[in-house]
Order: sequence, then C-alpha cells, then structure tokens
Amino acid sequence: MANMNPNQEPEIEILSSQPETYDDDGNASTLPSEKTIPAGALEEIEEWKKKHDDVKEQLVWMAADFDNYKKRALKEKDEFLKFSQAGVLKEMLVVVDNLERALAALPADDQDKGLLTLKQGVEMTLKQFRSVLEKHGVTKVKTVGEKFDPKCHEVMFQEETDKFPDETVMEELQSGYILHERVLRPALVKVAKNHGKPANG
Repeated sequence: MANMNPNQEPEIEILSSQPETYDDDGNASTLPSEKTIPAGALEEIEEWKKKHDDVKEQLVWMAADFDNYKKRALKEKDEFLKFSQAGVLKEMLVVVDNLERALAALPADDQDKGLLTLKQGVEMTLKQFRSVLEKHGVTKVKTVGEKFDPKCHEVMFQEETDKFPDETVMEELQSGYILHERVLRPALVKVAKNHGKPANG
C-alpha cells in the first residue's frame, strides 16, 4: 500500500452530475433530462395541465354558484320567518281597532268609578296588544299631515279646502300598519283637494 502524505487531501471521484434515484431493487439510477423526454410525452403533459386548469376553473365557478345559492336560501328563509305571521297579526288589528273605538266611545269627563275602572282595563289590554304587534315588527302608518302615498294610504274621501296642501292627509279614518318594510294594512284616510293651491298660512 502506498504511503499517504497526511497533508495531502484525499481524491474524490465524481461519478455523475445527474441526480440519482433508486429503483425497486435499490439500484441507483439517474433522472432523465428534459431533452431525453419524448416530444409526445411533453404534449401529453401540456394537454393534462390544460385539462387540470379547465377543471379547476369549473370548480371555482361551481363554488361561487353554490355560495350564491346559500345566500338566496338564507334570504328566502329570513323573508319567510319575517312574514309568516302576517295573517295572524292582521287579524289582531281588528281587535286593536275595536279597543280603540271602545275607548273613543267612553266619555272623557265622566268620573264614575266603574266607568274609570273599565276604561283602565281597556287601555291596559290595548297597550298589551300594541306591545305584541311591535315585538313582531308591526308599526303604524303615518297619516295626518303627510303627503298622500298610494302604497300605504287608501283614500275614502276628498275635501275641498285651503287649510292643507293638495293631496295632504287631513284625517285618519282607520289606522294602517306596516310589517317590517311591507304594508300589512293601508290606512283609510281623508285627503285635501285644493287644485294645487298652497295652504293658507
């Protein structure tokens, strides 16, 4: 064996510059360079990438459509919950009307003890009904002094007058109500008619 100089660096033999892989038997092999890939295989790779991109784009659109569907479904559910009780609430308005008429019919200056007790009971009941309506999103339509709005006012009478601007609500004959943003029942009103003349100040 030849003597080695301790100051001399060992020689390293470079076998290959190609990266090595191993087959199933554990034998080393080098990866083929891009130049060694057949042209047909490159075309197949490009075609596969194109198909992959197309499928990815379709999935993105499907995800967006599904998200829009969920939003629509939630909105429809919310609308249903908001207005599903409209029929029952509308029937309650008839009771409120009758309680208001009963209060209006009671003499305001009568101090009879029994009459005052009755009046207090009607007022308390009416207050409870109004509280229930408000809890479910029911509010009254504004009337007297407001500009006539065909969406929430229904004209029962017109009166020639110069005390109100033309088409201004002069009197409320029956209260109207709105459920959230929809008219539950229009208000019955009397409207001023003065051919566009301004009200006298």
